[in-house]
Amino acid sequence: MPRVRPGPRRHPDGKPPTLRGWEGRLRLWVDFNGRSALGPGKARLLEAIEACKSLSEAARQLRMSYRLAWKHLRVIEERTGITVVRSRRGGRAGGQTELTPQGKALLEAYRLFRHDVERYVQLACRRHFGPPSESRVGQGQR
Repeated sequence: MPRVRPGPRRHPDGKPPTLRGWEGRLRLWVDFNGRSALGPGKARLLEAIEACKSLSEAARQLRMSYRLAWKHLRVIEERTGITVVRSRRGGRAGGQTELTPQGKALLEAYRLFRHDVERYVQLACRRHFGPPSESRVGQGQR
């Protein structure tokens, strides 16, 4: 397997580059019946709703319009068939939006799925870009 080696350039701090700085990253979406249903942005919206108990506050924290936040929720619900939030209209006490049990389960499944995939990506990154002492040469090669 070919190895990536540091180039002759130095970093602005004067130190030579090291391969330990490599990090695999990805953005992960989940499709349902061939259509994107949940990804990083929608998951952040669900997390913010879970924390704030308010769609307007969640949208504000994410610098997203209230209208776009509602659109994201409708997309999730239309594409998955799962009701993810329950809302109560305002009044003196103000309104409230919270995740349904199914919405919480969907968000937790996405978190666990993302964690598993990110862990694998880091292992693969070390195998392909890490120094030979960290790689598993001869294991899992194509």
